[in-house]
Amino acid sequence: MEGFAELLARKRQGSLKVYLGYAAGVGKTYAMLLEGHRLRQAGFDVAIGYVEPHRRPETAALMDGLEVVPPRLCRVGDAQFPEVDVPAVLARRPQVALVDELAHTNATGSPNPKRYRDVLDIMEAGINVITTLNVQHLESVAERVETVTGIPVRERLPDAVLHRADQVVNVDVTKEELRERLRLGKIYGPEQAERALVGFFTYQNLSLLRELCLREASGDQVRKITEQGLLSREAAGDAVEAVMVALSSDPTDAETLIRRGMRMASQFGSPCYVVYVRRPSETPVRIDAGLQRVLQNNLRLAALLGAEVVQLEGHDVPEALVNFASERNVRHAVFGKSRLSPLRERLRGSFILDFLHEAVGVDVHIVNTTPREAP
Repeated sequence: MEGFAELLARKRQGSLKVYLGYAAGVGKTYAMLLEGHRLRQAGFDVAIGYVEPHRRPETAALMDGLEVVPPRLCRVGDAQFPEVDVPAVLARRPQVALVDELAHTNATGSPNPKRYRDVLDIMEAGINVITTLNVQHLESVAERVETVTGIPVRERLPDAVLHRADQVVNVDVTKEELRERLRLGKIYGPEQAERALVGFFTYQNLSLLRELCLREASGDQVRKITEQGLLSREAAGDAVEAVMVALSSDPTDAETLIRRGMRMASQFGSPCYVVYVRRPSETPVRIDAGLQRVLQNNLRLAALLGAEVVQLEGHDVPEALVNFASERNVRHAVFGKSRLSPLRERLRGSFILDFLHEAVGVDVHIVNTTPREAP
């Protein structure tokens, strides 16, 4: 339960609204600007903090009538790159600031490395922000998108930033309509459009991205209902299906486990808990220094992806995990495949089997991770 101090702090901050889409050209920026006009007509003080110049006439026309806070120009070599001028936005202090492309990486020399940090600074000053985001930029799904599409996702956003949003709106068009927009030159120029149609904008890729986007948007609705306390504890457990990733001090591939758990949680619209049970032999003074660094790096990654990191202590790992799962309404538990041979596992016992026997109403998912080769 959120404490009163946290509630007060959030009230002092600006609200965040995200227009979420599954690809360029679905209409996120257009929808953001339309809302800016609606709010202005309703009497709100609205200003554009930054809109990406997409060279799309219909979108550019919507900027007319809305005040624009001039961007800050960052010089890198002989080139100049426009970025959000956070001090200027704070000085202007509108009620609502429109800031495009939340996952954007700022030019070298900018005060913040990422635009989402600019947005958080603006919100910290009590200014409400409306922004845009493509789903593939979320940390929890970026790896899967890269694997399926074969195209690197270089700009990434911690899921925790999206989870802070007060409202997430899915901007959706059919795959056929999006490809038609591409053919008509409404998204890219002719040459780039042709490459995109046989590259990133294939039916297979768009189907994956659209599914991920719809799941993320629906998951956000479940999160908001749960946060507002509109469901009983029992009903919340059935609706939310919380996910727990059980992490040892030296898992085969912690990143794979954590990302798998976060992806499941995102699909269910539920919280993801990354849980590490520290046994007496693994206290900071007794555990190997190298393992301690690996463990801390894994827990930092989990927090970056938006999971809630939980560290427990106990002699009996399965019992600690079962008790935690019961307290937090966990419905899905994610474990890595044991590295012991079947014979050694029978001799030593398996805490996964112990958990499976003791846990009630929890589906167990065993992820067959493969150790990564050293570079």
